[in-house]
Amino acid sequence: MNLCTLLASTAARASLAVGLALSLFASSATAQATKAPKAAPPVATATLDVCSNEANGKWRYSGVVTVFGAQAGGVIVDNRVQNQTSRAGYVDVLGAKSAKLDAVARDGETVAVPFAFEAAPLTLGVMRNAATVQVFGQSGDPTVRTLFAQSEMVTADAVCGCAPQGCVRTQGYWGNKPGVVWPYNRNALFYASGRTWQQILDTPPRGSAYLILAHQYIAAMLNRGAGASAPSSVQSVIYAARTWFESGKTPASCGPGDCPLQKTWAGTLDMYNNGQYPGAPKHCD
Repeated sequence: MNLCTLLASTAARASLAVGLALSLFASSATAQATKAPKAAPPVATATLDVCSNEANGKWRYSGVVTVFGAQAGGVIVDNRVQNQTSRAGYVDVLGAKSAKLDAVARDGETVAVPFAFEAAPLTLGVMRNAATVQVFGQSGDPTVRTLFAQSEMVTADAVCGCAPQGCVRTQGYWGNKPGVVWPYNRNALFYASGRTWQQILDTPPRGSAYLILAHQYIAAMLNRGAGASAPSSVQSVIYAARTWFESGKTPASCGPGDCPLQKTWAGTLDMYNNGQYPGAPKHCD
């Protein structure tokens, strides 16, 4: 294991409790009052990956903001890469703002908005993505909600080259092709679910956050086991999902509409498994 890989892995685990927990801090700012029936409040999570483009000496700043509960309206995501070089705190340094996007739901009723741009290296201090997300309601509930999603921290000494390795495949490929050789035992029990990995993939989610996340987690694990690389933020989401499954959760733990955080994790891994995550391997031919 090289130094960059070791540092990225260590940083991902060390910052998990801080980064992913803080990424869920959300506030609701209503544009106008409404008496529409209450729905599950939207939730957003953000990632940040930084790599070095050796061809031009710049760094590429990229990631994904995943929003649960916005599939019927639209979203605007304002990504602000922040830097902390002293105890004074973080300051906005770089940014990438999306136009209003009609929400297109990914797996798990989520919307994933990627970003990527190149700029001068921020070689001092600690970096993070502090994203502001505007979630627009429907005609029946025109409330505009503002969410704040904060990524994990990225240190300059963990920045490595940008070139990804391998390719990825979807959970449909891994689950529906019995002749495909898995890098893991498909008949092993999937944590406390009482089912095997293959049986989990064979079970329709029907809105269950547990199964939605499990499908994408299994695909991501199989892609990694088959040799596909993953940005550090994707590795952190995989580790967060694994920790959650290891805590004794079962398919009965999350009914329809429950566990929105886990659905945002699934949306992020869905981007990875489809070869659409910035800086990650593309889909296999």
